[in-house]
Amino acid sequence: MNKKKTKLEEIIKDKDNYIERSSLGQFSEQAYLNYSMYVILDRALPSVTDGLKPVQRRIIYAMNELGLNNKAKFKKSARTIGDVLGKYHPHGDSACYEAMVMLAQDFSYNYPFVEGQGNWGTQDDPKSFAAMRYTESRLTKYSDLFLNGIEKNTVEWSNNFDGTLLEPKQLPASVPNIVINGSSGIAVGMSTDIPSHNLTEIIDSTILLIDKPRSNISDILGIIKGPDFSTGGEIISTESDIVSIYENGYGNVKLRATYSTSGKNIFIESLPYQSHTTKIIEQIQDQISNKKLSFIENIFDDSDQENPVRIIIKIRGRSHSPSEIMSHLFYSTDLEKNIRVNMNIIGLDNKPSVKNIHQILSEWINFRLNSLKKMLQWELNKLQERIHILEAYVVVFRYLDKVIHLIRTVDNPKKKIMTLCKLTEKQYEAIINMRIRSLAKLQEINIKQELKDLQNKEKDLLQILKSQTRLKTYLKKELKNIKEEFGKSRSTKINDKNIVSSNEIKISVAVSDITSILSSNGWIKFYRGHEVNLQNIKFKTGDSYYGHLKIKSNDTLVFFDQNGFVYNMSSENHQVSRGDGEPLSKFFTLQDGTRMMGMFNHSSKDSILLCSDKGYGFIIVHDELNARSKKGKKIMNVGKSQNIYPVVTDVESDLHYLIITSAGYMLIDKISQIPIMSKGKGIKLINIPKASDETIIYLGVLNPGQELEFNYTGKRSRLMTSNDLERFIMARTRRGRKIDKKFLLEKVKTTYNIK
Repeated sequence: MNKKKTKLEEIIKDKDNYIERSSLGQFSEQAYLNYSMYVILDRALPSVTDGLKPVQRRIIYAMNELGLNNKAKFKKSARTIGDVLGKYHPHGDSACYEAMVMLAQDFSYNYPFVEGQGNWGTQDDPKSFAAMRYTESRLTKYSDLFLNGIEKNTVEWSNNFDGTLLEPKQLPASVPNIVINGSSGIAVGMSTDIPSHNLTEIIDSTILLIDKPRSNISDILGIIKGPDFSTGGEIISTESDIVSIYENGYGNVKLRATYSTSGKNIFIESLPYQSHTTKIIEQIQDQISNKKLSFIENIFDDSDQENPVRIIIKIRGRSHSPSEIMSHLFYSTDLEKNIRVNMNIIGLDNKPSVKNIHQILSEWINFRLNSLKKMLQWELNKLQERIHILEAYVVVFRYLDKVIHLIRTVDNPKKKIMTLCKLTEKQYEAIINMRIRSLAKLQEINIKQELKDLQNKEKDLLQILKSQTRLKTYLKKELKNIKEEFGKSRSTKINDKNIVSSNEIKISVAVSDITSILSSNGWIKFYRGHEVNLQNIKFKTGDSYYGHLKIKSNDTLVFFDQNGFVYNMSSENHQVSRGDGEPLSKFFTLQDGTRMMGMFNHSSKDSILLCSDKGYGFIIVHDELNARSKKGKKIMNVGKSQNIYPVVTDVESDLHYLIITSAGYMLIDKISQIPIMSKGKGIKLINIPKASDETIIYLGVLNPGQELEFNYTGKRSRLMTSNDLERFIMARTRRGRKIDKKFLLEKVKTTYNIK
C-alpha cells in the first residue's frame, strides 16, 4: 500500500509530464478551427472534381451500391436514406432526405441525379415534398457519368465514420458538374453560390482548354454566354458585368422573368431562379389592395404540369402599356432578382478558394485526365492478365497430345508441362482448369481470334497511356459523346441590349418629395419637399435628432430595432406631421423601451450590412426586408447584445467595411467576406474578447480614397487619411488595431463620418 502511495505521489509531483497544458483561449481557438475546417471540407462546400458536397456524394454512391441505377425498379426513399445514414453519413434523417430531394428536383438542377416517384415538391413550393416513406427513387442516367469506372481505381477512398467500410473521396465525374449544375452552401466564415450553366457550352469551352490550355477568359466567354438556370428567365446583366464575374469568381447576375402579351393580357412564362409564383402574386395583390395598381383588373395563377409557370395579368384601361406595367413589376416584385455568384470551391489541393472559370475548368481537366489514366491502366492490367492466359491456351493446343499424355501417365506432371510449354504458375493453373469442350477446334479458333483482338486493344491502350496528346484526345471524344447525348438548348435567355432599367420607368401615381425625420426616442415626422432645415426641427423634452431620409411619397420605409426585428411603414402613413410627430409604437407592436437603430428606404435595391454590438454580422438583401405584420420580422439573433448597427451597402461595388469598438480598436476588411443571409447571427466581423464589456460603437462602408472624420463635441474635427487607414486592413477574425491616442479624446462625445 505504501509503495502504491509513493508512486502516486511521484506522478502528482511530476504531473507536467502527464498533463497537456494550454490556455483556454488556445484550446477554444483550436477547437473552433477544427470545427470550421470540418464544416468547410466535409459538409458545406463542393469539390471541383465532381461538384458535389459529401452528403450528395454519399447519397449517389449508396444508391449505386443498392443497385438503384436508371434501369432498376424504384425503391422506397426511406431505404436509401437508411443506408446513407447507417453506412456513411451519421446525421439527421430529415436533412439528408432534403438533400436527396434537391437532387431529384428538375427546377433545382439542370440535370437531376435522382429520379423520383411521388411528391418531390414543386417549383412554387420546393419544400412541399412528401415524407421519405411515401416516395420512391432511383438514379438518373446522368448519374452514370459519375459512377462509370468507380471500381477501376479511378478515385481515392477513405474509411467511413466507424472504419468498417470504404467510401470514395470523390466520384469519377465525366463532366465538370460544378458549373453545369452549380451549388450553394454556407460554411463557417465563408459561403458558396455557383450558378448552373448549359452543358453544351461548358463542354465546348472545356474542349477549347484541352486543345489550347493558354486560352484566356475572353476566349472561354466566346462560348459560355452566362449562367443557364433550369427555371429559365432572362439575364439582363451587361456584358462587362458577366465578364467580371467569370474573371473574378464573384459578382451578381440580374435575372428577370420572361413574358408575352395578347390584347389586354400579360402572360408571365418563366421566373427568376428560386422565385415563387405564390409570393409574386401576393406582392402584386398587395399593391392592388393599396390602390397602387388600379390599372390591373385581376391576376391569377394558370400553372399546370405542362406549364409550371403561367401567371396571367389582366389590364384595365389604356393608361399604361404592358411594357410600362412590367417595368414597374420588375422594380417592385420578385419578377426581377439579383442572383449572387461566389465560386468558392474546394480545389485539387483540398483547400477552399474563390476561382475564376478558367481555373475551375483547368483543374477539372487535370482531375479527369488523371482519373482516365488510372482507369485505362486498370483496364490494361486486366487485359494483360487475360492475354497471359490466352497465350498459354494457344501454346497448349500446339502440344495438346503431349500434355494429355503427361496428365494421364505422370503422377505430378506440373513441372514437366511447365517446362514443355514454357508456362508460368498462373498459366499452368488456367490450363489444368480448362474444360474438355474448350479443346474443340472451333474453340481454338475463337481463342486465337480473342487473343489477336486483345493484343490490338493492348497496343491501343499502351499508345494512349504513353502519350498525353492521345489521352487528351480520348477525353475529348468522351466529352463529345456526352454532349451528343445530354446536350440541350439554353433555358435562360441572354439579353444585354436595349434593356430598360426597372428603376427608370415607374407608374405615375402622383409622387411627391418627402423628408422623414426620426428621433432618438422613436418618434417620426414627415415634411414636404427635400429642402428641410434640420436645425429648426424641434423635439419633445428629453428627445433629440437621430436621422433623416429624403424619400418619395410612394416609398416604403424600413426600420431596425435593437432586438433584431425589421418593420415596414407603407406610403399611406407618410402624412405631413404636426407638432412632435407620431411615435413608431402607433404603427408597430414594439416591446417596452425598444430603441430603433436605423431607418432606410425599402424602395432602394441596396443591401443592408447588419452588425450586433458584439461584432457578429451578415448582409441581408432588399427582398428579405419585407415585414407584413405590425409585430415585425425577426432577422438577427442578437443574443445578449443591446444594439445592432445597420448600414447600406452595394455588394457589387462596395469594397470594405470599417468597424470601431468602445475600447478604441478599429478593423477594416473586405465586404465580399461577409455572407448574404436572410436571418441568423452572422459571422464574426471583429474579434472582441468574450469576457470584456467592449462593444461596437460604429460601422461604416469604406471604399478606396475615402477618409474617416472624427467629430468632437465643442472641438475641431480630425481626419484620418486613406493612407492612415491602410494599416487597419486585416482579416475579420483579428482583434483590430488600437487607434492612435490623438484621435481618442477622453470625456468628449465623438461621432464618425466616412467621406
